[in-house]
Amino acid sequence: MKNRLFLTGTLVSILVLSFSGFVWAAYPDRPITLIANYAAGGSADVGARALAEVAEKFLGQPIVVLNKVGASGSLGVGATAAAKPDGYTIGLTSYGPLVLGPHTFDVPYNPLKDLEYILCYAKVMYGPCVRSDSPFKTLKDLVQYAKANPGKIKYSAAGLAVPNHFGMALLAKAEGGIKWELVVFKGNIEAVAACLGGHVDIVSQNPADVVPYIQSGKLRLLASLCDTRWKWVPDVPTVRELGYKFDVGSYYALGAPKGVPKPIMDKLTSSFKKAAEEPRFREVMEEKLYVPVYYRSGEEYQKIVEKDYKEMGDLIMELGLDKSQQKK
Repeated sequence: MKNRLFLTGTLVSILVLSFSGFVWAAYPDRPITLIANYAAGGSADVGARALAEVAEKFLGQPIVVLNKVGASGSLGVGATAAAKPDGYTIGLTSYGPLVLGPHTFDVPYNPLKDLEYILCYAKVMYGPCVRSDSPFKTLKDLVQYAKANPGKIKYSAAGLAVPNHFGMALLAKAEGGIKWELVVFKGNIEAVAACLGGHVDIVSQNPADVVPYIQSGKLRLLASLCDTRWKWVPDVPTVRELGYKFDVGSYYALGAPKGVPKPIMDKLTSSFKKAAEEPRFREVMEEKLYVPVYYRSGEEYQKIVEKDYKEMGDLIMELGLDKSQQKK
């Protein structure tokens, strides 16, 4: 009797493993959904769509991009983390909602435990821009005015606790606590439009969304908040070159809910890695004014998230932007 039960159990296990292997081998057999956590048409969305379009030929199925916008990108990341871990829902896991947002407001996920990462594919820079008719010709002009007129300067960014907001907060702290007002918008396009329309004085943004306006003479970059100059505006210095002791950048990456079977995750990883190496994708990234493709594996991106989550958390607390201090 015991032998019969043992054989039955073994047979069931073999059948289960065989069925699982068949399912994994057949993956994907239907379209995959990619959740983009920022607005359609913005730089984050465009880059994710370009990568997905190229990856389709390696996966053999369409990738449908679904925009879930809100809460500084954390709404989309939360939807990715909460999805069924079967490989049919993946998402744009951008830097801000992983290492900044969770420290400043409540999010429905733990970036260190609820997600696993497929790849990092771009590094992003930021910088404050003003309209070309603004009296501020340099960052020094802006800082001097802001110090003399606390609370009068308004700047726009696509969310709270995103890298461009964080960069402006660090600049304010470095200058002894400048008081300027952040006006939050759902997406990059709206944030830039607010500056172009004169509703705010500054837009803190990445090259993909502002360089066309800089080149057409509508906006002026005051400084690069990253550790390198913008190659499209090479005469504008970095904040470190101006004597500040900080810089701010971020990354775009793709992730999946924790628990995706390894064979399926391996298929996603290899397919998107091939896509990131395709000349067509690199051409789109160059055209859209990203820093050249910055490929890192999912494991490498996990280490970046873990390290920066701790370091940025400490800085956010020091700046007084953490959840506990905001609720006081």
